[in-house]
Amino acid sequence: MWDLVRIALEDIQSTFGITENLYEKYVKGEIKKDELLVPLIERRQNNFDWKVETPLGGPGTSLNSCVLYSLIRHFDMGTVIETGVASGFCTLFMLAALKKNYPAKLVSLELSDDKKEVGKLVPQELRLPFDGASGWDLRMGASSLEYFKTLKSLGGNHKAQLYSHDSCHTMEFMTKELLEFKQSASDHFIIFFDDQMSENFWDRSLKMKLFDKKGFEVKWISGAESRLRGHLGGFVQYKRI
Repeated sequence: MWDLVRIALEDIQSTFGITENLYEKYVKGEIKKDELLVPLIERRQNNFDWKVETPLGGPGTSLNSCVLYSLIRHFDMGTVIETGVASGFCTLFMLAALKKNYPAKLVSLELSDDKKEVGKLVPQELRLPFDGASGWDLRMGASSLEYFKTLKSLGGNHKAQLYSHDSCHTMEFMTKELLEFKQSASDHFIIFFDDQMSENFWDRSLKMKLFDKKGFEVKWISGAESRLRGHLGGFVQYKRI
């Protein structure tokens, strides 16, 4: 698994123009030394079909979780928005990275309002109290599309550096989220899609140029464009020109 993470990060570095060795600094230097993350990765890899005892869906892959952690740390991200929490596998990795970037916040939007199941993997030490500017803002029973609609109605905007999709994997829903994510007021941000091959979303989006944003340099990579083929989620980077 670690070789897959290294290859994924090397390909992302090449695509996004990152000169720092992400694997050496954040995987070997931090993740592999983390007493919370390593046991979770080992359990996931020892039983790849491990679904956690939850009706909300299985845990995200260790590969994508390590990549998200590394990008959050490298770019010193202060705000991340994720759609879809389930048991909280990827959430845990993002919170661990944001804790090192503190002050920073994670806004988690989950359609389910099952308090026993949502985020059950996240330990208490990573459940950072939300004070409005920093910490974990977990919103259960919350639709991402309604969240962004409410922000607009209040005259606000969103300025996250990372948007992570792992909720409803239909072409229609992912396209709607993509269009919302692209309205970020940040000069530099990344959008991540888990299950980007669902309903051929990735290829269809490329053909329709849905990733394009005027005034921004846009670069993308997924399993299809990397040496890993289908093992990597989809990442799109936006940089204001």
